[in-house]
Amino acid sequence: MKSMAAAAAVLALLAGCASPSSPSGETVVVPDASNTQTDDSTQTAAPDITVTDNTNASVYADLKLEDIQQINGVRGQDWLSEDEVVVNRQNDAGEPTEFSDGEILPQGLYVHTLAGGKEKKIVADNTNWGGAKLSPDKKHLFYQEIFEMTGVGYIMDLETGESVQIADGREILIDGAWLDDEHFVYGNIEGQLFLTDLSGKSEQLLDLKDAGQRASGIQTVGDIVYYTGLNEQELFAYHTSTKKLERFGSGILWAIPAPDGSQLALVKRTGKTEMTLMLTDLAGNEKKTLATGTQVFGTSWSPDGKRLAYTVTSADDGSKDGFYISDVNTGEAFMISSDLADAGDAMKWSPSGTKIMVNKVDRKNGELMAQSSIITVSW
Repeated sequence: MKSMAAAAAVLALLAGCASPSSPSGETVVVPDASNTQTDDSTQTAAPDITVTDNTNASVYADLKLEDIQQINGVRGQDWLSEDEVVVNRQNDAGEPTEFSDGEILPQGLYVHTLAGGKEKKIVADNTNWGGAKLSPDKKHLFYQEIFEMTGVGYIMDLETGESVQIADGREILIDGAWLDDEHFVYGNIEGQLFLTDLSGKSEQLLDLKDAGQRASGIQTVGDIVYYTGLNEQELFAYHTSTKKLERFGSGILWAIPAPDGSQLALVKRTGKTEMTLMLTDLAGNEKKTLATGTQVFGTSWSPDGKRLAYTVTSADDGSKDGFYISDVNTGEAFMISSDLADAGDAMKWSPSGTKIMVNKVDRKNGELMAQSSIITVSW
């Protein structure tokens, strides 16, 4: 039964779809870049992304869309370098598992080179692997054997390829974040928050019975761990150095601290069918509203803290649905693509801040097909 649960989890986790803009006003079709792939599993046909006009001239003065590269059949996980990304995709050599009216192959983790599309296996067998997150110095990889909403966590030394199991092999939530190069923060389903080192040794930071019940949306900056509670009502900030716990706000879905820790990008429930992306101070007090919609997903800071990437969908005519980049100082927003409006994963910026990884899933011939888009911009 666990293999069936794992197969279902793969489909559930690949959830998260709809045209960029050209300053010249002409329509440009960015061709499918999947012909650069060297593995057949990434050759699945997917629609091109159409670049259309955006009339926001003030933003165009500072932003240029350079390229959109599509990698089919994969779900991007993190950036190893400017030209290498860690991806999750099916392992064609794995043993298929019966699922619904067909079969599903296990998911593995690979390093994908953008120039040429070559791939190198990180871990791939008959197990479903995912949840990959690189340490800030790119020397270690946290990853999980995926079940449903939990998994068994590991940390791999990328130089040696050796891995250690964390939490003594117990299932933990599919969430977590690196605190620094040598420590990773995660929560479990019982409602505790833990810190593990590179050897896999863990220490409990908090019992969450009276502090959110369960940690979700875990984010870190400096020595602070941010998370939202189980019912997405409150935001918590735990200071690992002083062991001080702060709680503030209500109706908060998640918060993402700026790279320098000076402010938060916070998504809040502001109506029955409305979410608002806003900038706040560290106490959750609103400074500026950036976007409002039925759904706001994918929020991610650029490395320099000057821009935010996110997606918006709404219940109106859909004319404003899309993947955006906002200037946090001016609040001006540039729609990159309406084709990526319902990309649900958090965007991932490259180390230079000139490329953004965006994942989406489409249903084709009754099957869910993953696709990662690498969007290159200049300022």
